[in-house]
Amino acid sequence: MSYKIELFHSLLNNFLKGEEALLTIEGDVLAVRGKQPATYGTLSAAANIVGKYLKLQEGDIAVLNDPYSGGTTLDEMTFIMAVSEDLLWVSRRPMVKSIKTGKSVEEEGLRIPPTPLRQSGKVNDVILSAMQAHPACPPNFTEWIKEQFAQMIEHAYRLIHTVETTGFEITGELIEEYLDLSKNLATHRISENASGDARVDIVLDSGELLRLSLEIHEGRIKMDFGGTSAAKTIQLTESAAYGTCFHTISKYYGFTDYANSGTFSSLTVTKPSGCWLMAKYPASIVKGMNSGIAALQAAIELALTHIHSKKEKALSCYSPLTVQFNANSSQAVLRLQGGEGAFANRDGASAHLENISIERIERELPVKIVRADRRQSLGGKGKFSGGRGLIFKVEALADVETTWLSDLTLHRPRIPKNCSHGDPCEVILDSNGSTKVLPVLGTQKVLKGDVLTLCSGSGGGFGKPETPA
Repeated sequence: MSYKIELFHSLLNNFLKGEEALLTIEGDVLAVRGKQPATYGTLSAAANIVGKYLKLQEGDIAVLNDPYSGGTTLDEMTFIMAVSEDLLWVSRRPMVKSIKTGKSVEEEGLRIPPTPLRQSGKVNDVILSAMQAHPACPPNFTEWIKEQFAQMIEHAYRLIHTVETTGFEITGELIEEYLDLSKNLATHRISENASGDARVDIVLDSGELLRLSLEIHEGRIKMDFGGTSAAKTIQLTESAAYGTCFHTISKYYGFTDYANSGTFSSLTVTKPSGCWLMAKYPASIVKGMNSGIAALQAAIELALTHIHSKKEKALSCYSPLTVQFNANSSQAVLRLQGGEGAFANRDGASAHLENISIERIERELPVKIVRADRRQSLGGKGKFSGGRGLIFKVEALADVETTWLSDLTLHRPRIPKNCSHGDPCEVILDSNGSTKVLPVLGTQKVLKGDVLTLCSGSGGGFGKPETPA
């Protein structure tokens, strides 16, 4: 790797923070960074749509949250900024997190198509005020948008200043060399493992079938979802589905840090028209962005495990348990991740209590967190155990409206013989001396004195448990 390529790669890593991407105005993806799988397909889709229809000038910023224009859920805003006459920067930032499902995306909140809000150095206050006036618009939306603009302008200035002061030139030749190197890296890392094919079926709790035929040959991966069913309640946009596919394989083979047009070329994804991976407006998206993505990750991991028997591992719990509490005008959302599947030589990693402030929840809502810990798992046993999920016990000090969402609990896919399934997510209500297991998707008023137990899933176990001597 040449000095210029190393410097360019370092420049991209230093500039992109969170869920972000940098593209050329012609549409070449230079880099995508982020923790969310959908990011790796949706951000470039958003940039391409904005680049095609809005023709941003340097310093202009457009916004969107429309899932059918490269967004994800309506509580996350995507910003597209022309940082120069040649480069587009895409940044996705969460607003007030919420779980709001409906029969259509229009019932899930305020949907914003690609809209130029900053042009020629000025914010379009007329459009911004119209958005703020919408009944589904979050409070303080105008102030929040302007804060994001200020942060982006400052960050973009640093990038341009760094390039200018170092004399570093981002030329077409440099970009071409970088993308070729990235492509070759992905091809090498895929081809140094076994080739082969596998088919996996995953059935979601709502009855949708996900059928994946995965083929690996000469450093390229083909995913064919022929046989995947039409939607019942789960829908996922095409860009989010592709992003999840790419993120899962790039993480498996270790080239996520080189997510760009070069490495994208190592993956081909085909889907039948009308299946739930090809959502069309105005289909509801929230469930798909949670359960649909989890099903895709599970299917791809299983297929790779079947092909790469020497790297066999147990299935991780990809479906988080997302819970929203509402009382009066206060709201809090918990997202409890599941445990990792065990490997042939070690236990799976347990879930962590990340970004969860118990103090804030208890301060803002009439609840008491009785327990916050890793759950004791009944499943996921073996020579090496699956990572443990989380358990939250929440006592209501007054009536609290609760909404939760999870999946992949009713139908267990076929797994390798020397692996075991982990525990699924669970929601349990203790009320007036009785205990009730609730469905994995629902809304419930938790009455004063009731205790709601929330358990995220555990990872699967690997190998037979060792018998004590």
